[in-house]
Amino acid sequence: MNKLQGLSPSSVQLWGQCPRKFYEEKMMGRSGGTGEAALLGTFVHLVLENLMQFEMEDRVVEVARKVARSSWDEFAASKEWLEWIAETGFTAEQAFRRQGWASVIGYFQMEKPSEIDVIATERFMSATIEGVPVRGIVDRLDRDVFGGVVIVDYKTGKVPSPWFRAPKLQQLNIYAALVEEVDGTRPDEGRLLFTSFSETIATDVTAESIWSAVDVLKNAWADIDRALNDDLFPTKPGPLCGWCPFVGECDEGLAEVKARRSAGKLKATAPAWELAGT
Repeated sequence: MNKLQGLSPSSVQLWGQCPRKFYEEKMMGRSGGTGEAALLGTFVHLVLENLMQFEMEDRVVEVARKVARSSWDEFAASKEWLEWIAETGFTAEQAFRRQGWASVIGYFQMEKPSEIDVIATERFMSATIEGVPVRGIVDRLDRDVFGGVVIVDYKTGKVPSPWFRAPKLQQLNIYAALVEEVDGTRPDEGRLLFTSFSETIATDVTAESIWSAVDVLKNAWADIDRALNDDLFPTKPGPLCGWCPFVGECDEGLAEVKARRSAGKLKATAPAWELAGT
């Protein structure tokens, strides 16, 4: 029997990315610390969530500016932020805030929030789907002009190339399956909003796309069960090893980043850059 309480769309992606990293984070409760990129995403999410609580006609840039200021006070008092600046000695607060605001402005270049019919923001949902306990927080649920439901997921990171978008779209379809299970209504569309780059990736939600995502979900749950029974969570070396907080404890991952640095395929900004040079 699986010892996990459930899977989220992001944890399914993590399992596919690297079972060893999944084990460290989800089974052992090790996060490796919160990074600047994750904190930026948290801040931008908070600003947009708070903005969407206003009446439609009030969701304008001038109001968003005030919301960003008030949201900063809330964010700056958070445990994650305080621990991170204490650990890293981070002092570039103004630059961080400007970067966050630029991402919010990027959002306004993608949508007119004054025209968005918001159903819910930051909605926690849980259900058992095909025998798998699933839980997750949906950034935003909208009602489109035709009365259909749209799932919106904010992203502050880089826009993936077409060859690497499948896991992100799969996440949207797992959220869609969750919404359908809980509300009894299948969403019509999923949208990834890459706010820092003002780019949207949209996908139609169909019975087939949900079935495919749920199939991945079931397979992941079964594979995790087998891994627990066998006490075997293998490493899956790849480009993301350079950003893995556990790479220093992982022989396969360390070998991967060293090989990538030697081949000129590891970015100097990767946290594992120094390790790869030893």
